[in-house]
Amino acid sequence: MLRIATRALTLLFRSRPRFKVLRWLPIFAASFFLAGAPARAEIVLTDLKGRTVALEKPASRLLVDDGRMILALSFLTDDPVGILAAWPHDVDRFGRGLYEAYRQKFPHIETLPKSSSNAQDLFVEQVLAAKPDLVVLSIFSHPAEQQIAQLAEAGIAVVFVDFVADPFDNTDTSLAILGEAIGKQDQAARVVAFRQAQKKLISDRLADNRPASRPVVFLEAHASTSEPCCNSPGTGNIGRFIDFLNARNIGDVLKGRPFGQINLEYAIASRPDVYIASGGEYMAERSGLLIGPAYGKAKTAETLQLLLDRTGFQQLPAVKNGNVHGISQQVFNSPLDLLALELVAKWVHPRLFADLDIEETRRVLNGMMAIPLTGNYWTD
Repeated sequence: MLRIATRALTLLFRSRPRFKVLRWLPIFAASFFLAGAPARAEIVLTDLKGRTVALEKPASRLLVDDGRMILALSFLTDDPVGILAAWPHDVDRFGRGLYEAYRQKFPHIETLPKSSSNAQDLFVEQVLAAKPDLVVLSIFSHPAEQQIAQLAEAGIAVVFVDFVADPFDNTDTSLAILGEAIGKQDQAARVVAFRQAQKKLISDRLADNRPASRPVVFLEAHASTSEPCCNSPGTGNIGRFIDFLNARNIGDVLKGRPFGQINLEYAIASRPDVYIASGGEYMAERSGLLIGPAYGKAKTAETLQLLLDRTGFQQLPAVKNGNVHGISQQVFNSPLDLLALELVAKWVHPRLFADLDIEETRRVLNGMMAIPLTGNYWTD
């Protein structure tokens, strides 16, 4: 009998190698195996740091260290705020327009306890005061092992996910982890399936139409006229998207880093074929690209032109040829980054992906979200 039970558990483990929901059942009332123990459900998953995390039941009170995780949760539940115990209140990172939409529907978001962000230390006392049953941390957060042990002693599990450092590889996995943790596996699987199908469409077409040379892309993150040029994705972050699209990201010199800074002289010498500026409402105080639901196309175009008027930018082949674009940072660092991938595909290979319907992709994603994404988030 014990061999049968062991075999059953082995098969369960093999059936879902990364994310596992184990259901312990009484086995023929064997006195030597869980005799008299009540049946219980246990969620066992592996997070992005390779840690095994067990929950007695789906988590219903999450403390997160990055407000953008609310966007991921909005793909999994109709009330992503209702399952939060605390969040960092990093409204600019979340997006002011998006935050206002969430505040209107979920006013409780304003009064939730504040957690430390992933740029700060993990304060155990602060976590305990919020009474979460699960702490969700970004993969680049580095709490001390002692702090995680203290939370474990209090019955609070910790999982690591990633929507920022390497979203190309980690966003779908992180969605699956969150779905497993809160008992929304089916919702997570639906979103992941759509995202992977769209990626396959792009990869298949690229495989059948390999260009003789790779277009050169200059993506300036947080583009500003008042700050030194130029912030750029490195070999991680959105840089992985550019590589996937068989184009060359000039920020690839930032080897081993998800993002960093390159100088303008290098950008000019790289002779980019495509220039993409990113920004958002948070750039109003930094003289940058203003884009998002709070701005019309005219204002976005005006601020994009100011960026192009900076010294040296008129020398860029992308500017001379009119291959210039703008995108909101709020389209990155969440499952919404599928929109960014498709947009960059069209901008880098306009003929190859002329029929790629970004608005249709937005429509499908909106149908999966607690609050739809509306407004002006990109421009040509």
